[in-house]
Amino acid sequence: MAPTRVKIGFVPTLRGGWGPVSDWCARMREDGIRFLQQIDGLELVYPRPHPEDPSAIVPEGGYVPDGVVCNLDHAEAVAAYFAREKVDGIVIGALNFGDERSASKIAELLKVPVMLYATKEPPVPEGPSLARVSDSYCGTLSIAAGLYRRKLPFHFAGILLADEPAFRHEAEVFLRAVAVVKSLRNARIGQIGLRPSGFETVAYDEKAMIQKFGQNVIYLDLADLVHRAQEYLDEDPRLAEITRRTRQSVAQITVAEEWLQKAARLELSIREFWQNARLSAMAMSCWPSIQRMYGISVCAIFGKLTGDGLLTACEADVIGALSMLTQHAASLHQAIPHFIDWTIQHRDHPNRFLAWHCGNAPTCLAADPSRTALRSRQDMLGVLPPDPCDDQAGLYQFQLRPGPVTLCRLAEYDGQWKMLIASGEIIPSDETLTGTWAWVQVRDHHLLYRTLVEEGFIHHASLIHGNQRDSLLLACKFLDIRPVLIE
Repeated sequence: MAPTRVKIGFVPTLRGGWGPVSDWCARMREDGIRFLQQIDGLELVYPRPHPEDPSAIVPEGGYVPDGVVCNLDHAEAVAAYFAREKVDGIVIGALNFGDERSASKIAELLKVPVMLYATKEPPVPEGPSLARVSDSYCGTLSIAAGLYRRKLPFHFAGILLADEPAFRHEAEVFLRAVAVVKSLRNARIGQIGLRPSGFETVAYDEKAMIQKFGQNVIYLDLADLVHRAQEYLDEDPRLAEITRRTRQSVAQITVAEEWLQKAARLELSIREFWQNARLSAMAMSCWPSIQRMYGISVCAIFGKLTGDGLLTACEADVIGALSMLTQHAASLHQAIPHFIDWTIQHRDHPNRFLAWHCGNAPTCLAADPSRTALRSRQDMLGVLPPDPCDDQAGLYQFQLRPGPVTLCRLAEYDGQWKMLIASGEIIPSDETLTGTWAWVQVRDHHLLYRTLVEEGFIHHASLIHGNQRDSLLLACKFLDIRPVLIE
């Protein structure tokens, strides 16, 4: 799967006015462009000299003299060009001292995440003046001060040359943070049905989501979803395809054929809701109403949807869906998150906890595809005959694959947002447990659990394979979210 693309504008800033652009500055501009373009998922936009009139300033094409930004006229033209191109973030590179006003002006006009870096100083050339070639070290301080006084959050990557591995690392972290910002702003989050009775824990403030991110919650009544599912014609080829994919998703199926047919209808109904509402993520009521109304459990459906990028949180946990959206974006859609419950502490290993839920993990996360199963909650061993009337049927069962993971949970209280960011590692186990699960080892479980309790984080979180610490921290900075980091 190709990574999602994030559009970044490159601002090569130059203190000019002393004749043509130096060879060093020209090289720094070319290297910045070349090495940014090599980063997967990054679509680069940058100013260029006009092909027919090198002195022209033409906002429509991003044309400025020498393709560098030296003054406010350049800045306004480049900002207009970037706005037209809908850049998601900008990288400011000081080719020499740089121009603080024009670089800051672009950031001020666009109000997108900013990465700033200084270029290293080359050797002093021979000659009586002993003049420095770049002085980016000094000038970057002026640019940073300009951003700071405008209260524009930015990430300082360091004193780097674009061909260095450190530059690539910083740019990749920035790119993933920008992807998070892009995904959360103006997102459409679906909610199907009500939260379970008594689950005040997943309550949320829609007004806070609007004010913070410009998001909208799109609602669908559970009865309307079920009604639509029942309306599909038996010969609808989409139902057969969904059933075929369900059969292929696991090694063993111990639910009745009736579940497969009903589940295909409900899954198609959910998919149409997602597409018609143009959702970014969603949360659905998964018990007890759907069992009474439709006669099945929906955990495995959630796993299939999430595995296809239709991120679905359980128990109508809308903020949980935002947490999944955050991690999926930080991976550039290359990794799939899993909506988990902080369940129990390991009996023998105090720094391990069970990351579990009823059976909603995508099968692409299974440790051993040959040991995946589609079960009923009443028969997790798969030894009972399938019951066509079993409304507890429809749970995936498998262990998640081992490796480093990041856990994430957004929370909002009184209009203030915070994000839990915790690192751990899935440890393989010989056990057979219900649902979809993993034992996650952390460095200090006591600290982690105490933080969850004292910071008001609920029993749901999003888990994803890989280390997202730096990109999530940077996203928090850009979004003015308080990070709660547990390493």
